[in-house]
Amino acid sequence: MNLQPTKIDIVSGKEFLRNNVGTEYKTGGATLDASKFTTGEYVKAGTAVYKGADGLYVPWTDPKTDEDGNTEAREGAGLTSHDVKVVEGSNPIVGVLVAGHPLENKCTGVTEGFKNAVKGYLRFDA
Repeated sequence: MNLQPTKIDIVSGKEFLRNNVGTEYKTGGATLDASKFTTGEYVKAGTAVYKGADGLYVPWTDPKTDEDGNTEAREGAGLTSHDVKVVEGSNPIVGVLVAGHPLENKCTGVTEGFKNAVKGYLRFDA
């Protein structure tokens, strides 16, 4: 029997929610487009994402308005619910929070456009 202590580093995602009251998650999670994120790094919990034209989720960017006043659609906006590592050649699957009370200062990529897109579902607290 080996009684030598073993040290294991456990990495845990940061807590970005005020509480769990009213939280809702996208059923089945979301597949991230790995080409839109940095290979080898982690997409942190609380990162703003939306569903791109090909059905894969990408980092949030505010929609642009053309000269006719039409604004690009942004479907499926939400916040990643846990950290996930981006590996070359593989699109990671991650949970997406679509309703709840996140802390804005602990989230990544949240803009006024994002807050408007999720208004009434994600209620940001300071």
